[in-house]
Amino acid sequence: MNLLTCSWSGDTSAIRTLASPATTKSTCTREFSVHIRILVLVILLPALAGAAPPFRAARGLFDLSNSKTLGFTTITGEHKEIHHATEQSGFRFAHHPGLIVFKDRLYCSWSSGRAHEDRPDQRVLYASTADGKTWSASRTLAKPPEEVYGSCVAAGFHVNDDTLVAYYTLTHEYPTHNLHNEKNAMWAITSREGVNWSQPTKIAAGFYIEGPRPLSNGRLFLGGEHAGPIWKSHQARMLLLYTDSRNGIDSWKQASIDPSPAEPNGLKVFGYTEPCPFVRKDGTIVCPFRNQSGFLYASISQDNGKTWSVPQQTNFPDSMARFSTGRLPDGKIYIINNSGPGRMNRSLLTIALSDDGIVFDRAWIIRGEPTTQRFTGKGKRDGWQYPSSLVWKNSLFVAYSANKEDVAITRIALDSFD
Repeated sequence: MNLLTCSWSGDTSAIRTLASPATTKSTCTREFSVHIRILVLVILLPALAGAAPPFRAARGLFDLSNSKTLGFTTITGEHKEIHHATEQSGFRFAHHPGLIVFKDRLYCSWSSGRAHEDRPDQRVLYASTADGKTWSASRTLAKPPEEVYGSCVAAGFHVNDDTLVAYYTLTHEYPTHNLHNEKNAMWAITSREGVNWSQPTKIAAGFYIEGPRPLSNGRLFLGGEHAGPIWKSHQARMLLLYTDSRNGIDSWKQASIDPSPAEPNGLKVFGYTEPCPFVRKDGTIVCPFRNQSGFLYASISQDNGKTWSVPQQTNFPDSMARFSTGRLPDGKIYIINNSGPGRMNRSLLTIALSDDGIVFDRAWIIRGEPTTQRFTGKGKRDGWQYPSSLVWKNSLFVAYSANKEDVAITRIALDSFD
């Protein structure tokens, strides 16, 4: 067999063919073509197969053998309970907090149910503060219409100039699962002063617990879950939307993402994904996803949220719960989550920092003291869970539910991270 050898110097124009005199021109051309294809595969496949996940925890950052602290110390913070469930109130479930600053006041909304999670009569409450210490009494923000046998699930806020927009998901036809009913959708109400509210406007079908997040050039991102036959038939999971309308109400479009090729188990690893993206300094948007693997998955977008890469598993531990991400004023990226160890372990609420949004190499405990439910309820769990966060008054404010009964906020001075 005649030998065909190719030398490579960066592009096809630099490839030289070396053949024995007996090699015919046609044979050389065919062999040349075959060898080029093999060479391209050899060069490209390792890069494609070994592409690094969008972010990672530094080696040894999390000590998952240490169930009490994961090897972290507790960061200094001021804790404030803003909602305390009581037997007398008739509402003993609280969850899904969401934060926003509007007209120099910090607002927090949350779901409030009678005993169990996302059951009929569940409403949305909210409260506010001017200084982060003294909070108003809670008010009712939304409750299911009389004709709907379902629940209202808090989904955060958005501010558009002098208008506060509050969101909630309205579920239908309990006991149908939240992700199985195509009638479920996000709704919005607006207020100019945070007291009187408009009639609700339907935003988008699906299930959501997080309000819109700002991207570049005024674009907004909204992340939630598909609901209905498309979810039940394993055709889709996370639902990512975007709009260039700054009011946060209209012109929402569905972004493109396909999680089915995700390694190693495709769609099977995803239930609730509860997207919450952050933006790197170079404009790359990174969106982590809750899943059942024990580690966050994540996708990236290079076109301001219009299309997303196939989700990849990271090595960042997560016990399968909602998380919160964001950027500090000095540019550092943070992830707040229940980092384990173990599935559904929400005993430790931690925060990890990264200088570049790629490698997270510092971490602390926000809350980790033992805490236990006072009231029984279906879907409830012990622990500090489902964080929402933002920066205000030179501090990072982190809201979360305690045992899915109470709502608390921790205020962390920004210089505590130095």
